[in-house]
Amino acid sequence: MKDQLDETQALSWRMEQYMAESRNVLTSCVRLKSELQYDYFTELVLEAAKTSEKLTDKLRRLTLEVTVNPVQYENYKAELVTIHGIEVEFSEGILKVALPLLVPHRKDFYTDFLYKPLHTALQNWCLERVKKALEIPFFEECLVCFVHVYNKNLPLVGRVRDHDNIEEKHVLDIVSSFCMKSDSGFYVDTFHTTRLGMEDGTLLYVMEAKKFPGWIRENSQLLDIEKEAL
Repeated sequence: MKDQLDETQALSWRMEQYMAESRNVLTSCVRLKSELQYDYFTELVLEAAKTSEKLTDKLRRLTLEVTVNPVQYENYKAELVTIHGIEVEFSEGILKVALPLLVPHRKDFYTDFLYKPLHTALQNWCLERVKKALEIPFFEECLVCFVHVYNKNLPLVGRVRDHDNIEEKHVLDIVSSFCMKSDSGFYVDTFHTTRLGMEDGTLLYVMEAKKFPGWIRENSQLLDIEKEAL
């Protein structure tokens, strides 16, 4: 166990170094509006994220080994949803899932940082609905609207991606396992829109396809997100 603690501490130190350097680069990037600097900033953040995932994996394994109280461990898993900041709501026949980050690029190889927490969030949400005898939505045929929100205070060049380059399949796989008959194109249509806001994030709205035209007209200004020319 001592070796495990030493390894986690080393990963923590490495991640701290990446984040410290990325902070300095971002300050320079914003001041100079340099696309080259932003590319370097992105590389640093990606390395920090991958290091963080390795650290998280080791801590989760350690948690399993040292936590003998099952109730304590279940509480820990429930708290993870709050920590990840994923929110799930269901109102007027529409399921909303708010993710505090952008859905990864289709070619990204490291995507567990999103999909595992999303699965846990939906699983816990469904269990809570069952406990409270509330409806768990189920869609035989539906439309899923992806709202990709980009932080307008960060450089947009190179960050805003074509919608067909965004990995939607894994997200649909997870959502469909809880509330859809299938994620096949026979049963699910998708719609993507890009907006600017104060923070990066992704909003998913799942609804019957017939609801969508009226819903998108009424919600053209989703939350406080601004629609601006890119």
